[in-house]
Amino acid sequence: MFYKCVTIAKLDSSAKIAGTATRRFAREQADRLLGRLAFQIGRAIKSHNAEAVHDLRVSIRRFVQALRVLKPCFRGKEVRKIRRELKGIMAVAGEVRNHDIALKLLIKSKRPERTGLQPKIQSRRRETERSLITLLKSWLERKSSLKWRGALERAAAEASEDFAKAPMAQTARQMLPGMAQDFFERGNQAAGVKTHARELHRFRLASKKFRYTLELFTPLCGTLLNPKLEAIRRVQTLLGDINDFETVQEMLGQYEGAETVITWLKKRERKRLVEFREYWATAFAPPEERQSWIDFLKHFAAEPRAARKPAARSVQESRPASGSRAAVA
Repeated sequence: MFYKCVTIAKLDSSAKIAGTATRRFAREQADRLLGRLAFQIGRAIKSHNAEAVHDLRVSIRRFVQALRVLKPCFRGKEVRKIRRELKGIMAVAGEVRNHDIALKLLIKSKRPERTGLQPKIQSRRRETERSLITLLKSWLERKSSLKWRGALERAAAEASEDFAKAPMAQTARQMLPGMAQDFFERGNQAAGVKTHARELHRFRLASKKFRYTLELFTPLCGTLLNPKLEAIRRVQTLLGDINDFETVQEMLGQYEGAETVITWLKKRERKRLVEFREYWATAFAPPEERQSWIDFLKHFAAEPRAARKPAARSVQESRPASGSRAAVA
């Protein structure tokens, strides 16, 4: 009975969110993601290790994607300024992240040349790290979190388009199937035999945006999206490895004695590319798979029916058995 009550509560919650105005949903999600971003900025300032920098970049991507997807609720000069500042932070954090990846792959390569290359990469990493910490400390000192929250609230309050007034279920149905269609078309192109590394990189970024958008809408359907999100994560992992190998090759190209490591990276990159093409061919390439995604996204956020109250239990059923404990809410 406790499980049934929890399930009904989740359905009721999803139904309420589906009927929520997009403006309100956008404001709540932006506030949540901004709070997460502020936490990751503070964490990166304190530890500034590889994991903290990675998580900072993820929090920026998620926040920016929310502003992009829900743009009709976040227009104006102040919001554009927020996105410009985040773009600058993201660029510097990306440089730090690239050096972290290079150090990690040097260790994995087990090539003798790595011992001469690691100090050079570490030195450059410290330089970019200092630039990043300076930017993040400035963000905190200017009380940017508080200012940005106010700017987003004002932008959402001023939004007068039909998009902002529409219930979330309608917004999801109008937006997500088209994004899925674009994802599959880009993926089919990226999985082609003659695809250039730049195209793979663009599709990797597009797949991240698609996934973060789906995650943004998960309150509408709970765990129903989990299998599809996991499939996209697998694509991202494979494409992320390919991009890492490509990026580190370019970075090491400026150093003497890196030839054997670069050869090792190229070999690993080719292997991951084959794995990506094979996974895409089985998990996404079949036409019926694309259609199943689109159909699912058209209906998972369907207009909720009026929630029915659970049938009343008899007095005898409602009483706990002798010696048993009541379920914890």
